[in-house]
Amino acid sequence: MERFFVFYLLKQTGLRLIQFLKHWYVDGFLYFWRKIFGILEGLDRSLAMKITVRHWLKPLYQDRTIVGYILGFIFRTGRIVLGSIIYSIIFVIGIGIYLAWALAPAVLIFKSFS
Repeated sequence: MERFFVFYLLKQTGLRLIQFLKHWYVDGFLYFWRKIFGILEGLDRSLAMKITVRHWLKPLYQDRTIVGYILGFIFRTGRIVLGSIIYSIIFVIGIGIYLAWALAPAVLIFKSFS
């Protein structure tokens, strides 16, 4: 009878560990990336990167003179560069937060044994 209880406890411990790892890593990963891409989509509403890239070489405000083409190229290029920098910073911050989240259990286990 004692062997049954030991086997049962080991089995339940393993199942709980697997559930924790799935929740912490898989569900946590999906949560973080949904949030990051939600933030990037919200930024795209204000920065309009898709539209800016689509109209990159078109004249600014439909001014089909050489000045409109030159200013359109300069302003849109600047907007694309600035938007790319902002998107990259947010993406790197998201990766950093996720890595801290992913490493937290290992760090806590390591700290508890040392």
